[in-house]
Amino acid sequence: MDNAAKGLLMAGGMLIAIITISIFIYGYTNITHMAETKQDEETLKEVNEFNEQYLAFNKNAMYGTDVISALNLAVSNNKLNNVEKNPNDELFVDISFKLRYDSIRDTVYVYRYNTQTDKYDVLKLDETKNSTYGAGNFEFKNPNSYSLSEHLEPIKEFLKSSDDKEENKSITKTDEEGTVLEYKVTYRGIADFKRKTFKCSKVEFDSSGRVKKISFEQIKGSSYGEGN
Repeated sequence: MDNAAKGLLMAGGMLIAIITISIFIYGYTNITHMAETKQDEETLKEVNEFNEQYLAFNKNAMYGTDVISALNLAVSNNKLNNVEKNPNDELFVDISFKLRYDSIRDTVYVYRYNTQTDKYDVLKLDETKNSTYGAGNFEFKNPNSYSLSEHLEPIKEFLKSSDDKEENKSITKTDEEGTVLEYKVTYRGIADFKRKTFKCSKVEFDSSGRVKKISFEQIKGSSYGEGN
């Protein structure tokens, strides 16, 4: 009888232990799952917030100023994550733009005073000179594509020029009374780029759904100073 009671007590103890362990495992599993779910939600939120910055440029028509903003955003991201020169890194964001109609250049116009109309006429496109960015004689020519992954230094130099004065005027001829008869205006390549129109042609994502690359394509040609 005593043995039977002891047996029952042992079995009951084992049952309680098993139940306790089961409850612990169940609770631990739930807590782990909740933590993973919360982490997944936070990760998704971070990805969405990151993407929103770039998807704002996913438009069918925009000016070059928007492309410049996208380039600056990606350059800052790549620099912050120390991946500027590592296009294959998962944190690298690439931006490309394709020129279809115009090269990016400094343009020089001559304006001559017309005594009959009492206005200045654009005499001619006196000369053109290619803007150079970075080392050597690098030029942004059409119909070519340029990207941060392949043309980082010239693009960075190009972006820096956006802080420069966009046009410079110099008087080339006056009369005896000091009236300006002719003057020359040099329009910077960055100013030329800003007024051109582009469209977002493609957005690419990495395996986590994060924006990896945005491509832009020129949709209309126009040179700064021509008024079209």
